[in-house]
Amino acid sequence: MNNFDTTDIEQAFGQAMEDAGVTSLILNNRPKAKLQTADFAVVRVGYDVTDLAAYGTCSVRIALYARDVDNLKNGVKLGVMYDKLIAGMPMEIGRYLVDPNPIISPDIADDYGFHARIVTFRITIKAV
Repeated sequence: MNNFDTTDIEQAFGQAMEDAGVTSLILNNRPKAKLQTADFAVVRVGYDVTDLAAYGTCSVRIALYARDVDNLKNGVKLGVMYDKLIAGMPMEIGRYLVDPNPIISPDIADDYGFHARIVTFRITIKAV
């Protein structure tokens, strides 16, 4: 059985996002409080990691959050964050191979003055 550590996956993607300049605050969970930042991101392994002996697969769900402006979605900021994410996401992060065709969900509002754009990447994990 392979060791596919979800924390390692999330940290690797968080570092790639930081390197791409997407945002300076990258978390693994959405805090249950109002943040005093203009933007942040949440990186999570979605659902589960499938061990296929020679390799593994999973999805990485990235939620890009931008503070609302005048109680309205800040689409410009979300667009800039998304563009940096897509332009800066390498096709290979260590032992993680990134499918270049992400799934993008519609923007959603949270109850804390932010809107989020959810981007999901399918990942193939090299066995070690």
